[in-house]
Amino acid sequence: MTLYSSSRLPSRLPRASITLRRGVTSAFTTRTRSGANLGCSRHPLGPLLRSPSSAAVSSSAPSRALCTAPADDDDRVRLPPFADECLRGVGQVVFCNSPASGAMILGALAVGDPWLAVNAAVGAAAATAAARGAGLDAGATSAGLFGYNGCLVGCALSVFLGAPPVTTLAATVVGGGASAIVAAALKPAMGSVPQWTLAFNFTTLSALAYVRPLDGAAAIPADAGALELALSPLVGVSQIFVVNSPWAGAMMLAAIGHYSKGCAAHTLAGSCVGVATAAAVGAPAGEIAMGLWGFNPALTSLAVSVFFVNSPQALALSGGSAAATAVLFGGAKTAIGAAAGCPALTLPFCAVASGCHLLGGAAPGLELAASPHSPEKNEGAKTTM
Repeated sequence: MTLYSSSRLPSRLPRASITLRRGVTSAFTTRTRSGANLGCSRHPLGPLLRSPSSAAVSSSAPSRALCTAPADDDDRVRLPPFADECLRGVGQVVFCNSPASGAMILGALAVGDPWLAVNAAVGAAAATAAARGAGLDAGATSAGLFGYNGCLVGCALSVFLGAPPVTTLAATVVGGGASAIVAAALKPAMGSVPQWTLAFNFTTLSALAYVRPLDGAAAIPADAGALELALSPLVGVSQIFVVNSPWAGAMMLAAIGHYSKGCAAHTLAGSCVGVATAAAVGAPAGEIAMGLWGFNPALTSLAVSVFFVNSPQALALSGGSAAATAVLFGGAKTAIGAAAGCPALTLPFCAVASGCHLLGGAAPGLELAASPHSPEKNEGAKTTM
């Protein structure tokens, strides 16, 4: 059984398991529109449920759960608050707390699959609205830390649900909103380990288990041409959002690079490692060309670059964890496909990234950054766990 195909199900079905991504740890930097920081720009690290005092959290009176970091240049752009939060949610799929990066990614999605781009935006908006309506942590909401799961829910359902457009949009609204509640519920169980994209995986797989989208799906071609294989790392980047397009992947790298060139480099490198690992274990060339072996490793390598202080050991961990993620993906796609008729989504990334995070501070040369941001800004920013 293959994981999915690049064509739409029934005609749109298989594209790829998705990604994503953000976490929950004990501290997080959330930028306010004034440039002050409420917590860690990238991850749901702080309290996700709003306490009586959390709504009033500001740059003053910081607590152990709060840290400061310089605001991004595009924080100067004044957008309506809800639009800003939704765009940050799209960007946070790839750890970018930036409305500009989020807008660029939506543009890339429109190039790769306009219908998917609509669903991605709707999912991010639904999750953000649900977080607001449920009174979840205001800082996390404003940083897009609820919206990214909803964005991925919209991407996945547009590809795998195989339903009429109106039904798919309705499912995206419900699923996107539910992902925010699931993320809040997961926080106590995860402790200091980031949530990554677990809320997206749980929400989406719960819905897809009823339709078993991979049962009877068209088989992925076993062979691929030299050019397709050469472009597969870029396709792997696009498959983070369940898109099968090297051009969309290149545009996504540009969006990540707008936020951090180091993050963009790790993302592409991780996808390349995934492709190389797939070739080494004898994966079908068709799967490799579709980027199916690249997106989970790309996310893992990116996560390591975001959470760890730069060091030779962290660089080795970035590459090694990407290879381990690809190997795990190979087993997960077969097991989950056979048992539930569903794609593995980003579960391999979540598993390996969690293991990497636990190594922070426990292994020589592997230090977690105090304010996870990017390779450029993590220099010397160590934290104790």
